[in-house]
Amino acid sequence: MDKKLFMDILLLMIGGTCTALQGAVNGSMSIHINGGFSAWLSFALGSFLLFIFFVIDTRGGKSVDWRNAMKTAPWWSWLGGLPGAAFVLFITLFIPYRGAAVVSGITICAQMLTSLFVDSFAFFGCNRRPATILRLGGMALLIAGVLMVALG
Repeated sequence: MDKKLFMDILLLMIGGTCTALQGAVNGSMSIHINGGFSAWLSFALGSFLLFIFFVIDTRGGKSVDWRNAMKTAPWWSWLGGLPGAAFVLFITLFIPYRGAAVVSGITICAQMLTSLFVDSFAFFGCNRRPATILRLGGMALLIAGVLMVALG
């Protein structure tokens, strides 16, 4: 395995771990205060961290061609945070009484199904990757695994 692939897999696994932890932590906060506040707090803290990364990555925004971005980026590309906010809110509300494994499993299945659809039709500028029998079979196994976790 080459070094870049290894690092990509490692960072994506860390990201997946963070997603699971985020839901559990936000769910705990929602029990003690409020689901909406917990989701907002999660986004506020995350936005702060992302802002720091943005400043470092772009030298304070100087390396970004803002005019070109405003002219060339599709309108929908500026709205990426909205589905993320819905995701954070829903996991925050449902984990306290459905459990982290069930909620994470269901959301992962929804992500995979949506991703297969996006890939198959090359939506949002993604490269086209057809929904082959092998990919659909993997999706079926994922759904079966989530059902086993949810019903077990």
